[in-house]
Formats: sequence, C-alpha cells, structure tokens
Amino acid sequence: MNAPNAADRLARADADVKVVRTACPHDCPDTCGMLVSVKDGVAVKIQGDPSMPFSEGTLCTKVSHYLERSYAPDRLLHPLRRSGPKGAGEFRRVSWDEALDEIAARLKALAASPEGAESILPLNYAGTMGMVQYSSMDRRFFHRLGASLLDRTLCSSAGKAGLKATLGASVGMDPERFSEARLIILWGANPIVSNLHLWPRVLEAKRRGAKVIAIDPYRSLSAEKCTQHVAPLPGTDGALALGLMHVLVAEDLIDRDYIARCTLGFGEFAERLQQYTPEWAARICGLRVEEVVQLARDYGSAKPAAIRLNYGMQRHAGGGIAARTIACLPALTGAWRDAAGGILLSTADFYNFDHAALERPDLLAGRTPRVINHAAIGEALTGAQPPVRAVIVYNNNPVAVCPDAEKVVAGFKREDLFCVVMDSFLTDTADYADIVLPATTQLEHYDVHKSYGHLYVLANNPAIAPVGEALPNSEV
Repeated sequence: MNAPNAADRLARADADVKVVRTACPHDCPDTCGMLVSVKDGVAVKIQGDPSMPFSEGTLCTKVSHYLERSYAPDRLLHPLRRSGPKGAGEFRRVSWDEALDEIAARLKALAASPEGAESILPLNYAGTMGMVQYSSMDRRFFHRLGASLLDRTLCSSAGKAGLKATLGASVGMDPERFSEARLIILWGANPIVSNLHLWPRVLEAKRRGAKVIAIDPYRSLSAEKCTQHVAPLPGTDGALALGLMHVLVAEDLIDRDYIARCTLGFGEFAERLQQYTPEWAARICGLRVEEVVQLARDYGSAKPAAIRLNYGMQRHAGGGIAARTIACLPALTGAWRDAAGGILLSTADFYNFDHAALERPDLLAGRTPRVINHAAIGEALTGAQPPVRAVIVYNNNPVAVCPDAEKVVAGFKREDLFCVVMDSFLTDTADYADIVLPATTQLEHYDVHKSYGHLYVLANNPAIAPVGEALPNSEV
C-alpha cells in the first residue's frame, strides 16, 4: 500500500481543508511545486510540495507570501476605463461588457484601416511562465487577427542562440546531478539568490570534496561561499573561455576520442585557438596569467566537471557568441561522458511540446506580419512605420522593465495609442492604459508549467475562485 502523499496528509489533518497542487508561475529556473490549503473557499496556507523532486518542499521568501498577493487590498477587482490624462492613473469602474465592446470596436476598426492589423501589437512577457496563460489563446487570437509579432528578446535570446549554435538546442545537463560533480564552475551564476534549489546540490558536491569556482565580476553571495572566485572584467567571458581552451589544447587536457566521435571542426578550431594565449586572455579579462592557466588545468583534470552558466553574462554586446564559446568547453574535455558533467544554461528545449498546436501560427494563413523587438519597444512605439496604434499588455510591465525608459514612456503617452493592460494590480504601465482588465493570480486559474532549470512538468490547478471579477488571460 502506498504511503499517503503530502497533500493527502494535510487534508486528513483537517477534514474541512482541501489541499490543491499548484506551481510557482515566476520567471525562475526552479519552477517549484506548491500546495495550497483551502478552507471554505479561502486559501489559508501555501507551502512547498515535498513530492516535487527538484524543489523538495521548499519555497523562496517571495512565493511563501503568495497568498498576500492574491488577497492584497490593492488588488484589481473590476474592469476600469481611463478618466484622466495618460499617466495620471485615474480611472472609473466599468463592466466587462463595456470594456470588451470598446476593445473589440477599436481593434476591428484598426484591422479594417489602411494600416491594417499590423498596427496592433500584443506586448506580453514572463509575468507568468505557464503555457496556457503565457502563450495559448492569446497567440491564436493575434495570429488570426494578423497583428504584429513580438520578438520576446528581453532576457535570454542571445544565450539560447549561442547554445543552439554549439549544441543544436537550448539543452544541458540534468541539474539534479550537480551533487555528483568533482568540479563545479558557477559562471555568472548566483544560485543562492536566483536558483535556490540548485545550491544544496552544489553544497553537497562541495562536502564530497568538489572544488566550486565562481566566475563573476561581482563577488556575489554564492561567490563568497565558493572555493575560489575568479573575477574577469564585465563582458570578457568569451575571451576567458578562449584562453582556457588554448591551455587545454596546448597541454593536451582534452578528450581526443570524444572530439573525434562527437564534434565537428576541431582541426580548424584548434588552429584558431593558437592566437588566444592565456597572456592575451589575462590582459583582456583583467586577470593574472596564472589564474587563467590554473583554471584551465583544474577544469581539464577534474572528472566529472559541471558548468552552471547563467544569463547575466549574455546581456551585453557579443553575449551570444560568448555563450557559444563557453559551451565548447565540455566538448573539448569530454565532460559530456558523465551524467554529472557538461554545461547548463537552460533545459527548456528538452520538452518536446507541440507549441504550434498550442499557439496556432497556421491562423496567420500565409500572412507575414512585421516583427517588433521587445527590447526596442520604446523605439517602436515612437517611430515604427506604420505606427503602432494599439497595444495589448499582459504578463508584462514594460514601462518599468524595458530599456530606454524615456522612449517607452513617451510611446505610452501618445494620445493616439489605444492601450489595454491586463494585470492583477495597477502597474506603472497601467497608469497609461485606456482600459485596464483584472487578471487572475496563479491560485485562480489552470496552467501547465515546464521549466528552464529542471526536467519536470507541473500542473497548476486552480485553488480558489477568481477574486472579484478577475478572469484568466486565456479566457479574455
């Protein structure tokens, strides 16, 4: 007979309590499992799900207080229409029918105008990472409409492109195997802060005798607790990787059998590496030559060796090629032979989901709308031709998070821009909206979550009814 799981045990402790399995929605590699206790229709407790293998029943401080978000006194509960100047945050309450009728009329008119549906832009991002509320019915709707497409480039595009160029996909080693590594390099990674459930596995490896090295211009909390901290100048990660590989090849710390069987282009690559000496790398990176050489020797001699690469190092000019270059390291040493060896930036491409079935790009029906770069949204809102005439914002707060904030604000201030914001709160962007629609929180809707930091799929089951008149993105 199977032992009762955590949800069953909690429910049995109080017959009036229902325990619902949910998942953390945040843009974080850990994608934790959660248990929400509900009594008389009210969520009364949230905790980690101990049956989820990666997060193992623990939640970060932010998510431990998620009930406060769902029941916050300033939560948006009803549709609103702007009643003052843009940016003033002045609104009056309207019904859903009024709000949707106005939105539909405005979008229909734009789609029928000479500028067409490309004048409409969906502007969403990772406010929730669930596939239903992030990229399902919304994509179908805007594809059918023929709206402009959004290239969601804010966070990780360069690094993913770099990994795909080297590995063929945005894949990597299983993070649960880090505890078995003999050498761990945290390259631009600060797991104590941003990958909380990887850190115990790093500590376990360290307890077993592994050397843990942080490569980071900044002495982070994680770097302070590593065996060694190597601090290259910002933006020089690719140069450091080239210098390391020069030493690996020069001192024959490479796996020639693995290279011959599993890689392409080694001859030309090795010849090119000759110019990237440790002296050259040290000068570029602001390091001592001895640091570069010893780091290469440590990496080349340790088996298994694991690299945790993170996204900070790819958010600068040349970041994509830097990620591509770093991803060559485990191929040279044959680190991929070991389950506890290799490199990890993202596990996102391990999931073989049929995203086309979810998002329905076929609804474009042969049309090829323009693509607008999310990172340049300020420029698009102030200078795109034809102009963006309507923007639908959800899972996003571009006024607060997008680059070139002055241009972003100037764009949202345009009186001829029709702006709809769907959110649980009046955000900085909502202040500029013509219509604001109340969105559900994670406790109130269904979703399915994959992860970019582990290999599990989680279902998010609604624990409570929507608060106020809130509706899920997928329903709107």
